[in-house]
Amino acid sequence: MQKSWRAALALLVSALFISTSVLAAALPGLPSQDERLTYAIMVGGIHLGDALIVLNQSPTGYTTEMKVTARGVAKMVKNFSSEMRGEGRFTDGIKPQPAVYSRQWSTDEVAAEMTMTYDASGAAKSDERYYNPATAAPIPFDQLPWNDRGEKPRDVPQDMRSNAFDPMAAFIAARGQIRAQGVTAGPKNFRVPIFDGRRRYDIVGKADAARDVTINGTTHTVIPVVAKLEPVFGFGRKSEERMKDSEGKLLFTNDARFIPVQVTISNEMLSGVMNLTADCSQNAAACDTFGKAE
Repeated sequence: MQKSWRAALALLVSALFISTSVLAAALPGLPSQDERLTYAIMVGGIHLGDALIVLNQSPTGYTTEMKVTARGVAKMVKNFSSEMRGEGRFTDGIKPQPAVYSRQWSTDEVAAEMTMTYDASGAAKSDERYYNPATAAPIPFDQLPWNDRGEKPRDVPQDMRSNAFDPMAAFIAARGQIRAQGVTAGPKNFRVPIFDGRRRYDIVGKADAARDVTINGTTHTVIPVVAKLEPVFGFGRKSEERMKDSEGKLLFTNDARFIPVQVTISNEMLSGVMNLTADCSQNAAACDTFGKAE
């Protein structure tokens, strides 16, 4: 049962990552854009969490933020929360050059903090620690509750860190790839290499033609995107198989904002959906109260 909940929470985080990785992908050029959006995350029909996505972008740089907090049963079982932040600049008008990426998450048993920076060549260097959230005592990697064999994964080789984006910079890179293909008819494919501080993988996907869909009684004209994560280095056998088996289906508004209104993630174990609940440019309270007591 405990492993099932861990898988559900991992699915929840994967859904958020894939949604931000193609956020604003269809925009022409890089205009300034400020977004604050909230989402409800359902797994197996159960409301397991809420998400907040923040994007601040200008022609010269960007900052991004993503928060996840557990709700309902998941909060009682694991009390999971996470936060990711990224910032950087643009080197040629559309290609991001990340400057710093940070990730924090916690449950009742374990918490983690990771910061990743980049040297002059663009190679990433990460520093991560695990600790007990109640006592702040460090937890060695081989003693983490999910590490059944007590093994520490091999470090990702330096050459694999030099030409990859952090997860929060990946959405800028994906947008650039789709934009570079122009506005010709037919599907638009993209591939983005990612190093998250511990593992190396690619996100590959295809954006298709616009269509109308109805979600919770509201009709939207959307751009559908199908995406998968392809493991490259740093995965165990089971986690690699699970990642290969997972697929994300994303629906983005067919307008200048190109924001995700729905994300569906599925694999052989679980199926989850994330629906937009508030656009905080219209309902600021939904973001201002995010993560506070229910």
